[in-house]
Amino acid sequence: MAPTTPGTVAIVVLSYNGLEDTRKCLRSMAAALRPHAIPILVDNGSTDGTDAAVAAEFPWCRVLRLDKNQGPVGGNNAGMRLALDLGAEWILLLNNDTTVDATLIDRLLEAATAHPEYSVLGPVIKFMDDPDTVMTDGSLFNSQTPRGFFLPGSVELTQSSPPRVADVDVVNGCCLMIRSDMVRRIGLFDEKFFMYHDEADLCLRAIGAGSKNGVIDHALVWHKGSATSQGTGKWSVRYMCARNLVYLLKKHQGSRHRGRTWRRTAIAYAFYQYHWYCQLKEDGNDRAATALLEGICDGLAGRHGPYQERWRLLFQPLRITFEVLRRRPRRATAARQAA
Repeated sequence: MAPTTPGTVAIVVLSYNGLEDTRKCLRSMAAALRPHAIPILVDNGSTDGTDAAVAAEFPWCRVLRLDKNQGPVGGNNAGMRLALDLGAEWILLLNNDTTVDATLIDRLLEAATAHPEYSVLGPVIKFMDDPDTVMTDGSLFNSQTPRGFFLPGSVELTQSSPPRVADVDVVNGCCLMIRSDMVRRIGLFDEKFFMYHDEADLCLRAIGAGSKNGVIDHALVWHKGSATSQGTGKWSVRYMCARNLVYLLKKHQGSRHRGRTWRRTAIAYAFYQYHWYCQLKEDGNDRAATALLEGICDGLAGRHGPYQERWRLLFQPLRITFEVLRRRPRRATAARQAA
């Protein structure tokens, strides 16, 4: 394919049986398009007629049809390969269950020009159903904070021109813009993740290659939530997050630039998953609690790809341990506070 004019940004929207969400996203995107923008819809093996509907209703959008669902990571990689083939300078990854402000591309490229040290950028993201409430503004990974692994960022919405940029480790994958040259250096998404924490890995690899990652001081995207996980329920989210976090920590050696040692990382991981287990049990979501334990087992065993039913050696000992702790209120409360 002949490369496009330098300075272009390819917008990759991935859809799997999400036609109505995709229509809503593309309608909002129409106002944000500029001559240097290349909209790409990746139909990830849908069976709901997404490719034909988008081609008919949004003729300005390229449609890349994949015959088989390759998972969120594989689908995004297919779109990124096309963007690279087209010669785009930037690749903007956008969830199909989002709507965007008309100035999204303008503000992101304005920030990229004013702050060339950043190879990964994103906006502040708000809830679609509660449009004045911030959903995410990036995160710091595995910092020494006592709670969790993704410490929320804090971006003041000053709406500067050019935009100010707040340093983060991880830009949320529902709207993430990355320089194509950086993709060529570090590679595409790691398909071992299949889904969840894949953007954290990409962002951490960019930092390792000398990049800075940041979130601009504009809220420009509204996110419905994870459309991919709605069909299978929360259990799939808890499984993938528990499993892939092990892989992410191993791959980046705990991302030690934030100062947490391996020993403290391991303890924090155990408390973090225990906290989730207790919460799921209290909510009566036994399937998700079971999936979380399965995810821990598969993460420690080094398994990847989609979920599979199987016997897991550590499952029963882990379940018994968590249940014993859960029935000791004093210890349980201390552990959950530490998570």
